[in-house]
Parts: sequence; structure tokens; C-alpha cells
Amino acid sequence: MSSTHLPDHDSSEFHGKKSSASDFLSLGIGSILNASLGRMGLRRPREVQRQVIPPSLEGHDVCVVAETGSGKTAAFLAPVIQRLIDDRPPKGTRLSAVERLRGIIICPTRELADQTGALAASLTSGTVLNSGVAVGTVAISPQREVLAKGLDLLIATPGRLLELMDEGVIDATKVQIIVVDEADRLFDMGFKPQITAILARIPTSRQTMLLSATMPADVQQLADRHLDAPVRIATHPGTRAVEHVDHRVTIVHPGDRVDLLLHLLKEQTGRRMLIFCRTRRRTGWVAAALARHGITTGQLHGDRSQSQRRHALDQFSKGKLDVLVATDVGSRGLHIQGVRTVVNYDIPSTSEDLVHRSGRASHGSRHPGVSWTFLSDRELDAWYTLASSAGVQQDPQPVEGFSGSRGRSQARGSVGPKVRHETRHRPGPGRRKRASRRIDPDQKPGRGVIRPE
Repeated sequence: MSSTHLPDHDSSEFHGKKSSASDFLSLGIGSILNASLGRMGLRRPREVQRQVIPPSLEGHDVCVVAETGSGKTAAFLAPVIQRLIDDRPPKGTRLSAVERLRGIIICPTRELADQTGALAASLTSGTVLNSGVAVGTVAISPQREVLAKGLDLLIATPGRLLELMDEGVIDATKVQIIVVDEADRLFDMGFKPQITAILARIPTSRQTMLLSATMPADVQQLADRHLDAPVRIATHPGTRAVEHVDHRVTIVHPGDRVDLLLHLLKEQTGRRMLIFCRTRRRTGWVAAALARHGITTGQLHGDRSQSQRRHALDQFSKGKLDVLVATDVGSRGLHIQGVRTVVNYDIPSTSEDLVHRSGRASHGSRHPGVSWTFLSDRELDAWYTLASSAGVQQDPQPVEGFSGSRGRSQARGSVGPKVRHETRHRPGPGRRKRASRRIDPDQKPGRGVIRPE
């Protein structure tokens, strides 16, 4: 919060000439940082960047709601770095290394922190600033050593950031800017107490930037409590799926889903596929099933070590893996170039998850992408509820060229609620009655797994 109270603003007063700017220089970004943006292919500001950068450079708190893939990361990194360049301590000021820290960015996941940190390192190249990353589940001692040498900007996950604060490795008394990125995801993951504790340790004279894809009540309460007269910016109305992704939905028996994945992979030769599963265990099952069919596959979920997760992302990003199977840890903010197809092996739990998962297809671009969602008969009502909230209008349809051998869903057609009828047969001579068995939504993939001989 800033020490001088200002009335609440919307972004309109920062529009006009600046909102129609065709380059970052006209938004107030300096020549050195502008050159770094240009080297990364960021030459023309996107809408969220045109709206966020001017008020951020003026020191206002900002509260931003923008769709996934809209360019939020550059929208906050560019003004944060520019302000840190412009607002350096006066010459002759003697600061210890730990007092050098003036900017903190909080990310919900290790992968997003790593990706944001890589972008920050590229943008600060050639400047006097040093940036670094601190995340959990990896050794803390190297992070202590980096901080001891002095950082201007730290990108961190909330748990590790608090741990470093508790140890006294981080002195937050000089922090001028704090960014809370993917706030809705942070709260979904249960980080509200940590975020509140971190903000309580930062001087109230700071500038606070809060960015989110959605604005649920608890995130709005955080903004009301910790942001002072923020400029409120919304580049899309609520939770809405990105327009460049084609949503396709089909009803498929759980035992046929791996076969359908193989069919889709065959039909989209040369394109990588990102598959989302409900649980960590299911992720492992699906990855193993595909691997048995010769599909190069990586996994991304909370039971993997940080080095395993980084390796899988790196290999997938470089095109050395055909498929990455992930839980929702991979659905927020990650930019993986070249991914055109996303598959919801399990139906998302919320409309926000549907938006974020599907948004990984052609993320950060306007090239067409495809998002598939696999449903069971009993999930139709849930699908229509999610789809309506996300602004998606799509009825389930059979997949051309695919006929499931277990379920009758593909052959029966698609639209409207279905009722599964169970026929019980009396055991005839020499036959034993089979017990009726319900399909467990967490069961292993069926016939798609090739058993070793």
C-alpha cells in the first residue's frame, strides 16, 4: 500500500495516447529494457501490457484480471524492472547484500517461478540488476548463497519465501514492489495464510500488483485489504476461455480412453500433446500406458522431484517428448511453445480449470489450438455447467474414425443426458454369474495398456 491515499481508479485515465501505443518506448519503458524486449520478440505491446504498464510505472497499485495467454507476465515484469532501474539507491548509499532486495514476485508453482525467473533474467541482461529464483523441494543452501551475494529482484514460491524470511536470509525492509501472480491459483492451492503473512512483513509504502485470471471472493478480499486505491484492469469478462482454441468434447468409456489418445496422436502427427489428469496416480497410469505403445512421454505432478519436473518440461519444450501428462500443476501460466493440442483426460473440476487447461493450447499466440475433453455419460450435466461458466458452447460428438471397443458411447451418438442401463443375465448351464462392476473413475487405463509377455 502506498503511504499517500488516492481515490480508486479504473484504467481509463491511463488510456488515450498511451493505450494505443505501438511500442514499449511510448509506454514509458526505457531504451535498454526495450532492446531486451525486442530481442525476445516482444516489440508490439499486447492489450493487457498497454493497460498495465503506464499506471505501474507511475507507482500505482494495480489489480489485473486477464485471460490466460494474454501476456500478463511481461505486463508486470517490464514495469517492475524499469522501476528498479530508475529508482536505484542514491550514489554513496551503503547497503548490505541482503538490503539490496527491492522487488519480490510470488508465483504459485515451481514451474511458473522458473519460467518467470528465466524471463526476468533475460530482461535484466545488460542492466545493473540481478534477479534470482527461490522455490521449495530443492536444496535451500544454494538459494541462501545467491541471496547473500545480493539480488534486486526475487521470484519465489510462497512457502520457500517465508522460510527464507524466517531464517533472516531475506531482509524485506527495502522492498518497494511486490507482485502476487496467479492469485486465484495461489488461493486454490491453500496459500492464503502464507500470502497474508508475507504481505504483513513488507513495508506499507510498497507498490503492490495483483494479477489473476479470475476474481473469486477471497482474492477480492485480499485486494481490498492489501492494495491502496488500485487501478483496476480487466481485459476479459470473468472466467472465459480464449477464443483461438477450438473445444471438442466426446463421450468415451474409461477403458477406451488410451486408445482414443493414440488415435488423436496419430491424426495430429508432428504436434505435441499436453494431457491433464485429475490425480497424480492417474497421471502415472496414463503415461505408462502411452509409453508401452512407444510414445515418448513425460510427467508433471507434485510427486515428482523438482529436477524431474524441470527435465520433463525442458524435454517437452524442445520437442524431445511427444506427450506431457500433468495434473493441474501444469495448467497455470506455463508457456510451452508448439503445443497445439490439450486433452482433458478427466473432466476439469471447475470452470477456471477448464479455462486454464485449454489455454495451454497455442498459449501466448493466436494460432488455432484444440482442447479435447473426455466425458463419461454421467458427467454430461457437469460438462454443461462448466462450459456455460467458461463461455464454451459445445455438445459432445463422436470422434471421426474412432470406434471404442468397450463403451457404446461413440456408437450411440452424443447430445443430451444419457442413462446407463445394466442388463442382468441369469447364469445358464455351465456359466457362472458375473458380479456387476461399476467403473471406478480412478481405475487404471484398461485395454490401452500393453501387458508384457
